[in-house]
Amino acid sequence: WADVDTWRALPARLRSHPRVRLAGAVAVVAGVAVAVLVPLALEPSRAVTLASMTGYVVIGVGLGLITGLGGQLSLGHFAIGATAGTVSILVADRTANFLAGLAVAALVGGAVALVIGLPALRLRGSYLAVTSLAFAVAATSWLLPRDWMIGDGRTPPKPAIGATAIDSARSYYWFALAVAVVVITVVALMRRGGLGRVLIAVRDGEDVARSFGIAASYRKMQGFVVSGLVAGVGGALYAHTFASVSVASFPASASIDVAVMVVVGGATLLAGPIIGVLFVVGVPAFVPLDAAGLATTKLGLLVLLVYLPGGFAQLLLPVRDAIVRRLTGQEVAPRIGDLDEAAPIPRPAAAREPATSTAEPLQVPVGAAPVVLAAQRLSKRYGGVHAVADVSLEVRRGEIVGLIGPNGAGKTTLFELLSGFGRPDGGRVLLHGDDITRLGPTARARAGLVRSFQSSPLFPTMTVVDCLTTALEREHPTNALLAAAGRHRAERLRRERAVELALRFGLEPFLDRRIAELSTGTRRVCELACVTALRPSVVLLDEPAAGLAQREVEALVPVLRDLRAELDCTMVVIEHDLPMLGRLSDRIVAMVTGRVVADGSIDEVCAHPEVIAAYLGESGRAVGRSGAAQVGGVQMGGVQMGGTQMGGSAS
Repeated sequence: WADVDTWRALPARLRSHPRVRLAGAVAVVAGVAVAVLVPLALEPSRAVTLASMTGYVVIGVGLGLITGLGGQLSLGHFAIGATAGTVSILVADRTANFLAGLAVAALVGGAVALVIGLPALRLRGSYLAVTSLAFAVAATSWLLPRDWMIGDGRTPPKPAIGATAIDSARSYYWFALAVAVVVITVVALMRRGGLGRVLIAVRDGEDVARSFGIAASYRKMQGFVVSGLVAGVGGALYAHTFASVSVASFPASASIDVAVMVVVGGATLLAGPIIGVLFVVGVPAFVPLDAAGLATTKLGLLVLLVYLPGGFAQLLLPVRDAIVRRLTGQEVAPRIGDLDEAAPIPRPAAAREPATSTAEPLQVPVGAAPVVLAAQRLSKRYGGVHAVADVSLEVRRGEIVGLIGPNGAGKTTLFELLSGFGRPDGGRVLLHGDDITRLGPTARARAGLVRSFQSSPLFPTMTVVDCLTTALEREHPTNALLAAAGRHRAERLRRERAVELALRFGLEPFLDRRIAELSTGTRRVCELACVTALRPSVVLLDEPAAGLAQREVEALVPVLRDLRAELDCTMVVIEHDLPMLGRLSDRIVAMVTGRVVADGSIDEVCAHPEVIAAYLGESGRAVGRSGAAQVGGVQMGGVQMGGTQMGGSAS
């Protein structure tokens, strides 16, 4: 999606600039004015084409919400609009109330999207594309030809405002344009109000979103239903454009055409469907082209998508940036070399600010503290391999427990079982004494159990401030209805809190940089800031030092200790860097072939025979040849673990 989502939002400092705000308003007003005046320069019959294009635009705006932002490809959106448009004709004909038909069309579009999405969006992959395409074919071949739908044909009633009938092609186009402006405004408010950001989070990293406490399946379903509501309105506008409609008015291929329009214009851009419809429908309709010209246009689409996966939006981005630069005298985004991303990892201000955790500070030694996380005889088998074999583990409040073991020992699988991303074949997981074995990762995150991922992906196309704002969704979830109504107070508060977190973690220079543009160390800092925003009671960190330079690893230990002090939380850390883990952890747990073989201090664990055998083998000659290394005061061979030398040198 980093290649497709090329349209980056302007930084806040530029969005709030008076000249930029004025230029944006002027551009919108000018665009609407051109759309209003265009039919006056054309023959009246051409207004029918313009009205049908308006219907395409509205359907495309709905599709852009779920495909461009949500990352879910729907190949049946025009069919959803066609079904809703047909019902709109029936309702308007029986009630003589076009607005009632329009409202019912929106509801039907949302209901159809719900039926299609319920089985498809619970799964990952291309299931929605397959299911929606199947619906498009079924709608054309079976549903619409029914006598109680279109049958042999219908005559759509024209809308009326009071006693004034909108019966001319031009007047209907202007009516459709007004409805389209309202719909696009509502969708824009929803995108700005947080729904768009949450959908992008699920698109960029569904597992990370779930670990943040975001109900990914629900949010995808919510986005698809909203897109269905919008498609229903677009389908009604399209259906009422014509003097009569038949099944041929709604071909199954039109759903593919709408998807092409959205992608060509810019799938992630709100104006993308407008640009796509102008090119895919407008050019052939209003520009005189022969067969060769039309073929060239089709070839141009292919070339465009191959070299510019972001569509026309990718072409327009430099133009926008140049205009903003001219208006403000400032660069839209600093060059990569303008920021020192090699700076040491900053320490959060935990030591300088009082903790705001609602939990009472720990007043007893760790050994006497209550157990907050427990694994009881957990097992997980993959075929004939026991990835986790009868593992029991207790972690007490305020502890930092290091989890070590060679590759394939079952450490990450154990994390999957503890965090809810995997289902155990046997055993239980307890959090604060409550059995959470049947809970998924979202519910566990909301209960206070949060995990990180080894690759630290976060959300690649998001900016740092948006990523931190998303982490705050756990305590203050986005309300789509309030967003649609323009009530953005909660979103503003989340963003203000995100900026505060960024300042405390030294991320201010990177606020408007995308996560994919950051160095590994800076991404780790952002990840820890997100953990702080989530305010968990238990944190599972999977190789937090992976990919960091040595000085960054050295700085990471006090950062994690400060984080524990601030949040009054418990940590379990998978790490191959034993010297770092020895400085960080209160105790170490070692796993070998899915079993816990040692539990104690770094000295005790490194001296355990099974731990030595797992890393050095059981041959005394191999141990002797490996040389001496001292880790936590224990002599052990100079073992290369995860790319980190455990002291000493091989002889």
